[in-house]
Amino acid sequence: MARLSSFLSRWACAPPLLLLTLHAAGQSSIASYNGVHAIVGARIEVGDGRTIEKGTVVIKDGLIVAVSADAAVPRGAEVLDGKGLTVYPGFIDAYSTKGYTAPAAPKSTVTDPNGDIANYASAFMRETVRTGIHPEARVTAGLALAEDQLKGYQSSGFTTALVAPTGGDMPGLTALVNLSGRSLRECVVLPMACEAFSFGGNSWGDSYPSSLMGHIAQLRQTLFDAQWYAQVRRCFDAGASKRPPMDESLDALQPVVNGRIPVAFDADSSLQIGRAIDMSAEFGMKLLIAGGKEGWKRIDDLKRTGTPVLLSLAFDKEPGAKPEGNEPKGGDAPAKSEEPENPVKVAERKRLYDERLKNAAALSAAGIPFALTTKGNPTPTAFMDNLRKAVKAGLTKEAALRALTIDAAKIFGVDRQLGTIEAGKTANITVLSSDFLDPKTKVKMLYIDGRKIDPDAPKATPTFRFQFKGEGGN
Repeated sequence: MARLSSFLSRWACAPPLLLLTLHAAGQSSIASYNGVHAIVGARIEVGDGRTIEKGTVVIKDGLIVAVSADAAVPRGAEVLDGKGLTVYPGFIDAYSTKGYTAPAAPKSTVTDPNGDIANYASAFMRETVRTGIHPEARVTAGLALAEDQLKGYQSSGFTTALVAPTGGDMPGLTALVNLSGRSLRECVVLPMACEAFSFGGNSWGDSYPSSLMGHIAQLRQTLFDAQWYAQVRRCFDAGASKRPPMDESLDALQPVVNGRIPVAFDADSSLQIGRAIDMSAEFGMKLLIAGGKEGWKRIDDLKRTGTPVLLSLAFDKEPGAKPEGNEPKGGDAPAKSEEPENPVKVAERKRLYDERLKNAAALSAAGIPFALTTKGNPTPTAFMDNLRKAVKAGLTKEAALRALTIDAAKIFGVDRQLGTIEAGKTANITVLSSDFLDPKTKVKMLYIDGRKIDPDAPKATPTFRFQFKGEGGN
């Protein structure tokens, strides 16, 4: 009896918050997010060629748990009526330079006892010489997708994107992220998808490297240094006395030179693609071509090496096309004093333009693996317009959908999670009002990691279900 009295006394003195928590736990009427959704009666494009004309997709705890014509809807599921709608695997942008803000580069902590490095030719490049070489930089350290960028992606049906850094020959590590707008902890699919490489673009000036040859030399020397670093490390670990230097850049390149993660080489022209293939062969790197606008000129090389292409569909304005009606009218129109352009030159530019439109179809026909990217397009909407042009130029609808979904997932090694609508996969799903190539189609709903997102819904103001006004409360 004394023990019971003591227990009741302690219970009576329990903190109010604890009492409220225990009470609430026993209330079945309190709403809670159970993560269960069902899309019922929709046309389902599985993503691997199969289609369910009228079926149900069931989502629970962020995963697809059932998809079939007769899947049962669990009790308590939040149901989306799919009548007249088409369900697709979430679209994947295979290469985007939007959404990353590089942190300010720290001042070098390297001290050079030889003073003027310009007069001292080291066998191996030092940290102080590597301009634009930052393979240790990670997109996850500066991922910052603005709300309008997320909205643009979501309104075009994208649920996932490979975000890549820019600037320099080795700007850093890319990351594959879900476009939910949630924290890094929840949205990152692959924190180290591949290293981004380039030949410096057109950023050639007075300082080193100031030419294409300089950029190529810097890339090769850095990769040679990474191989040397690996050899010194192996010898030291085996008992040698020579200690490897502390070098974050060379350390970050170890997964590249030993083939564990691929390099995404920013290469559009035929010459750039050829250089990237040659350099990857020289250093034994796994290669992805990012851009590949002239991939049709390198079909044989791409096929021989089995190199996937993260294909840009950024097309210039069609040569000889009529103005789109944005020119000044009436007395505001400027007088045209220029000579008419040479029709032979216009015809050649038109031929090249048509070849680029057919690029995706040519890669597909040759059996070269490729995914699609918004790279070079101002908006995801512009990308979708160009995708329709590529399909009109010969790319099949099936190949286009695969390049947006399962083929992209396979290239990045995440096809166990993404790319098709199958039980056990992450619930990244795009629900459209009609076919994905229909110019009038609208995104009715997205599910990203199983969470429902309506791109057209106004931004919600955070509210609190419970407020505790006690000591230390507001």
